[in-house]
Amino acid sequence: MCPKHKLFRGYIDLEIKLREFDRCRKLYEKWAEFDPENCKMWIQFATLEAMLNDSERARGIYELAICQPRLDMPEYMWKSYIDFEVSFI
Repeated sequence: MCPKHKLFRGYIDLEIKLREFDRCRKLYEKWAEFDPENCKMWIQFATLEAMLNDSERARGIYELAICQPRLDMPEYMWKSYIDFEVSFI
């Protein structure tokens, strides 16, 4: 994990503890611009939205993620997305 990933993760964790979820969203958006291939980041972002009971936003994040030209672990992304969708059945 490069230092920038640790910075993003640490800052997001802090904002979650402070319950500043809009700031978390902005940080995840910046992280996605910086490293759009990072499946763990996309999944964490979607999981945050699901935790906040915003399933439409979580679904949109998964859709954005799978549209990326390259992903570092596409099978991990698809598994998470499928699990998310199955949870609504």
